[in-house]
Amino acid sequence: MDVRMWTRAAARALVVVAVASSAACRKEAGQGDRPDSAAASPVDRHATAMPALSWRLASPPSWDDRVRVVDDAEGAARLAALGIHTSTLFQYLPRDTSAGPQALLGVYVYDSTAWARAAGGDGGPPGEVVERGPGVVYVASLPRSNPFGARSADSSEFAKRTIDMAYLQRAFRVVR
Repeated sequence: MDVRMWTRAAARALVVVAVASSAACRKEAGQGDRPDSAAASPVDRHATAMPALSWRLASPPSWDDRVRVVDDAEGAARLAALGIHTSTLFQYLPRDTSAGPQALLGVYVYDSTAWARAAGGDGGPPGEVVERGPGVVYVASLPRSNPFGARSADSSEFAKRTIDMAYLQRAFRVVR
């Protein structure tokens, strides 16, 4: 699926969930379905603003059908324990089928307190801050090196698809 399409679909899903949560919270608070209520302003049960978690990335022209988007649903509990709300990986699918997919980019949405702990830990931060939102920090993890042999076809293909923080900072936006 095209990365741009995926982020739009995720943003629409987030809006639907936020509106449904807001309506449920209003009913719990006894407000009912007042026409003047702000359904577009998501709130949790404690009537505090929910952090913006949705984001958009303008994918580089080099990202084609050899790049896929993967959510780490299996690691959700492990990530939540680290204070990560969501994680999304953009993986290169090598031509050599004996090699597994390799990450081109990881985007992690941290709770801001958890990020402060992670960034101050031994070994330095586990990525670079791309943007901050209310109560959250958007962190990118990029490959430190090309995982393929220097003369392999996958090495040059992986290199063509690699991005840097300068590109990411121009192409990444939080959807509010």
